[in-house]
Amino acid sequence: MKKFKWFSSLRKECQWMENMAKQGWFLKNLTWGCFFTFEKGEPKNMMYEVDRFNLPKKPTLEEIRSKELFMDMADEMGWKEATHDEALNYYFCKEYEEGGINELYNDEISRKQRASKFPTYFQRKIKELIFWGMVLILLDIMMRIWGCFDPEMNMPWYDAFVLVYVMICNAVALYSWRTADRLEKELLLSRSEWEEQQNSTDKTVRRLIFTIRGLNRFLRKEEEKGYILTGVTLTKYFFVKREASRQVYTMDSKWLTNRRQKQKQDKRFADKKDKMGMNNDWQVQSLKDAESKGWHFVCALENRAVIYRGGAENVEPLNDKKYDNSLRGISLIGDYGLTLIIAGLIGGVIGFILAWMEWI
Repeated sequence: MKKFKWFSSLRKECQWMENMAKQGWFLKNLTWGCFFTFEKGEPKNMMYEVDRFNLPKKPTLEEIRSKELFMDMADEMGWKEATHDEALNYYFCKEYEEGGINELYNDEISRKQRASKFPTYFQRKIKELIFWGMVLILLDIMMRIWGCFDPEMNMPWYDAFVLVYVMICNAVALYSWRTADRLEKELLLSRSEWEEQQNSTDKTVRRLIFTIRGLNRFLRKEEEKGYILTGVTLTKYFFVKREASRQVYTMDSKWLTNRRQKQKQDKRFADKKDKMGMNNDWQVQSLKDAESKGWHFVCALENRAVIYRGGAENVEPLNDKKYDNSLRGISLIGDYGLTLIIAGLIGGVIGFILAWMEWI
């Protein structure tokens, strides 16, 4: 039987193949990482594992022999090679043993060694995409220069091709980077740890919130459902399932901290050398201010914002309520992000003007 299936998680892929084995279908071949071939047999409780064995350009003697040594060790533990794909991902299988060791990577060191291989592989692929993208861009520039001397030299189709290729490269590079990060994190876990994580009642919510009032309202609604905030990114909020309690939330930023410093006639936090927004002196002061008013630290969004939680009856307002509805976008994207957005807008306007002048 042949099946097409695409996975971005090796753990889920192995779990799927184990479920197939319970139905009597055993992995025989795999091509391009998504075309599976199974052969029929007696249903069994099988375990599957995946590893990589691609050598670097200049392998050492230890690296050359590593695959052979690993294969011998796996064979002694009862693991057999089922197949491997074109990317040299090797699939091993073993019948489940009650009370036995049913993990090929059953210690932290071996899990780290395997997990490190996948980011390295994806990083090399990303570098290849960037290299060929740069080659096409340089060819495009050369053709444009050539066109200045030869008016008949007009290849708009090539410009479109370069643009589409660069967009595809960016999308693939972003997907590869996120996949590599996800694979490394899941492979560092033992099977039981990963299964516990999958069965967790924790959840992630995608939401873009700019105001303190909106953040407080959103987090209090989630808490009423029994979910407590543990972490945050620009667009995602991470929750754990816990018993609900009557809590309120607030968000602080460098701008708001400096407002308080000004009111106290203290020195503002402004480091002229901190072009990337990495100096967190303001966060230290923010923590002092928040704790003095009864707030407790929940999480921080890099060096841009800090979220605090406290009992509704036990906390004092950290900032003036008039700022609760103010748009704090800069606290989310940071000064560097704001600079990139402004530069992009200016570049777009200049490009539009130049195109319009050429058209008229």
